[in-house]
Amino acid sequence: MNDIKRLKDQQRDKHPGFDAYLDCMTRSLFTGLAAFCLGFSGTYFGQKIVQTKIRYPVKYNILLSSLVATGVSYQTTSTRTKSCQAAWMAFEDKHTVLKEDTY
Repeated sequence: MNDIKRLKDQQRDKHPGFDAYLDCMTRSLFTGLAAFCLGFSGTYFGQKIVQTKIRYPVKYNILLSSLVATGVSYQTTSTRTKSCQAAWMAFEDKHTVLKEDTY
């Protein structure tokens, strides 16, 4: 934890939006983790409900749940990290959709 504080202190003058960027990235990574957990459990229990009607081997429940959860988690994390990067670039005035480009 002290290393993050030291890193924030070092970069504060050079990059004023770095604190917000680290916080945004932390939230996006934990959102991806939560999406994995919810996607896995939702798919697994959904399969258990459907399995009473359709018979197929139980050994595929965990495999299918893991694949679905990985896809959902990847998509969620990817989208949120791209928005964090865009916000930081906008804060640094390097790229923004709010500023009109003049050629």
